[in-house]
Amino acid sequence: MSEEKKLLEFSLLHDMHPLRIEAVEGETSCLIVSFTSVGQERDKWPPKEFVGLASQNGRNHVMCITDISRCWMNSNGMANLIVTKISDYVLENGITKIMAIGTSMGAYNALVLGRKMPLARIICFTPQYSVHPEVLPEEKRWWWFRKQITNWPHKQMDKLPKPPTPIYMFHGDTPDERMHWERFPTAPNLRHYIFRGADHNFVRNLKGSNTLRKIVVAAINDRPGRLGKVVQRAGGLRRADYAEFAMAEAHFKDRKKKTRPGSLDS
Repeated sequence: MSEEKKLLEFSLLHDMHPLRIEAVEGETSCLIVSFTSVGQERDKWPPKEFVGLASQNGRNHVMCITDISRCWMNSNGMANLIVTKISDYVLENGITKIMAIGTSMGAYNALVLGRKMPLARIICFTPQYSVHPEVLPEEKRWWWFRKQITNWPHKQMDKLPKPPTPIYMFHGDTPDERMHWERFPTAPNLRHYIFRGADHNFVRNLKGSNTLRKIVVAAINDRPGRLGKVVQRAGGLRRADYAEFAMAEAHFKDRKKKTRPGSLDS
């Protein structure tokens, strides 16, 4: 069996609306849980994400968790069900290390999982701080899905998963991104990067330049130094450094251009 074919052979672990959980076995004792994002079509299951990067050519076990309701883990009992399914898989396959990865809603779900069970690593691209209308009234996206949510056990990410779990978080700096990332708390186990000029969908640009693969591989292997260099080359800054950069940029943008004194022109 080829490695490429092996990556596609997922086993269905759970398939009861609105949740689908699938897994593909790996060779090591590491499991990477990938949460899907909202996707593009309302009535279709969002596609699996990060499968190839997480699997690392079949070395790691990969579990894909898809929520067609797009509830940001707020459906009654969803988080506990996911924890149970992961725990069962861990026992059945001798897993000793669990990581989580996702983008957008999937990244938020990965953070929720990190608050429910111990993880070795969390890799999250453009997670929302909250989609609750009272917490972020300025957020207008994904409204059709959000208005279906009536129960909010995971209303906002005011508390991050606790140390020692390393959290790698990535955002753009457009206004729709800023409203989320500036609300996230800082923490000793959080490495938070902001990409200049990037919007909510900047991950697809990282993928096209092969930068996404380098970032994910460095995060999986917990190599923050290597990851920082890759991020910097792609235009990203640590959150604290970005704040200083933004202040300097605003200063020079607002600074009036000096003119020559009239006496020197005469």
